[in-house]
Amino acid sequence: MIESLKIWWNEREPRERVLLSIMLALIGGLIAWLGLYRPIEAGLRQAALDNLEAAERHADVAYKVGLLQRAEKRATGASALPVEQIVGQSAGEAGFTLERVQAQGNDRVDVAIASARSPALLGWIAALEGQGVAVDRAMISPSGVTGMVSAQLSFRRVGS
Repeated sequence: MIESLKIWWNEREPRERVLLSIMLALIGGLIAWLGLYRPIEAGLRQAALDNLEAAERHADVAYKVGLLQRAEKRATGASALPVEQIVGQSAGEAGFTLERVQAQGNDRVDVAIASARSPALLGWIAALEGQGVAVDRAMISPSGVTGMVSAQLSFRRVGS
């Protein structure tokens, strides 16, 4: 086979050999570009995107850990009042009417709110977290009125 290629090559005129050499060099370059460069470049681009996504997830987790640590530090100086009393007082101050309050010991309480504006409800929950009381479970659903929600919440003292 190689002998037949040599014979065929030697039968070509010098001008044809130059053109065939240029053509083979271009085909080789195209194969190298499509077969090597583009897959490697695509892999590097994807690795950079994956790295950026991982860095964003890491920053998000680090931020949340910091929030939890600050909440834990605030909770150490939290009131010694029962959670039921803390939640009841703050609900009254925030203007919420608690439909149901069920204490689960000194460190836990379940409450139900029939109707509240969602931004006010979430602000109240955030204020409670500042007092060392965290949400253990929450079920918030739209009520019949536009912009209003009903909520069933379970609170616990942070650290218990």
